[in-house]
Amino acid sequence: MFSHHSHSGDYVAHASDTLEAVVGEALRQGFHTYCLTEHMPRLDEAYLYPEEQSGEAASDLRELAELFERYVEHAERLRQRVGGMAVLVGMEAEACDRRHVAYAKRLLQEFGGRLQFCVGSVHHVYGIPIDYDQAMWGAALQQAGGNLKRLLADYFDWQYYMLCELQPQVVGHFDLIRLYLPRDKLWIELGTGAVSDTYLGSEWAHIAAVSSRIVSLWEDVQSRVVRNLKYIASYGGLVEINSAGLRKGLADPYPHRDVALLVKEYAAARFVLSDDAHSVSQVGTEYARTLEYVENVLQLEGLFYLAEGSSGPTVLEARYMTLQEIKESRFWK
Repeated sequence: MFSHHSHSGDYVAHASDTLEAVVGEALRQGFHTYCLTEHMPRLDEAYLYPEEQSGEAASDLRELAELFERYVEHAERLRQRVGGMAVLVGMEAEACDRRHVAYAKRLLQEFGGRLQFCVGSVHHVYGIPIDYDQAMWGAALQQAGGNLKRLLADYFDWQYYMLCELQPQVVGHFDLIRLYLPRDKLWIELGTGAVSDTYLGSEWAHIAAVSSRIVSLWEDVQSRVVRNLKYIASYGGLVEINSAGLRKGLADPYPHRDVALLVKEYAAARFVLSDDAHSVSQVGTEYARTLEYVENVLQLEGLFYLAEGSSGPTVLEARYMTLQEIKESRFWK
């Protein structure tokens, strides 16, 4: 069993439990490979979350940078020490804006001997976090002129910028923009993508009727997804199937089936598995349902995972394991 994306309370304010405890739980559960990917620090107080703010922004930002250095040192010790399970050390990029994407590139160079890979994620559109709460997601929608099609298109355009700049080995929660997509009280004008909280006529569809195919609803959006996937395929990247989508109440893991089927078609079905754990209790969470999704919905025969290559720990390679082998993992015993 594998996870290519995880966090701990030692180094992330919105997580809990120690890094040692998270790794220990993965080892106890019988993981084959567990990847440590704490968030990179941020440079601007505008991107500090409430739980990170002490009232002294300069101090808070400095603390994040120092925390990240301590994380890399700690994770490297764990990578060398833990037996019976491969531990890989990476970071999750924060594509808040162009400055932070450039900073992510510098960090990967600076810690290149110890950071083995990057999870490339988008948590912000227009500088607004779209996975923090419903209000923030709504603010991003308003910034898009109250137009869902535009919000989705801009999200995937920003993702494309991140992909081109970082070429992350793993692309994190590809369609995270879905997390706070309203489940009721939202009507969408099918032609333009405009939204309303009331029904305005036959050209308007309720969100519940279209949410499962929100990416394919508009060619302008789907073409951007296809473009991004073709680019990921061009440099040999991997797309994570992230079980946190199920843990957070969505119908599917990330990416939802409408996107995941496009990954099969345009990015060679190069999927890896992640739990995106933020605590001990979330290690391996929803993996049974995720495996059902992989096998029955996506109809995959296996999954990829990252491993250290023969040339040493600084060069990772993507290896493949069949679903039958995954089912025989001691994780399930």
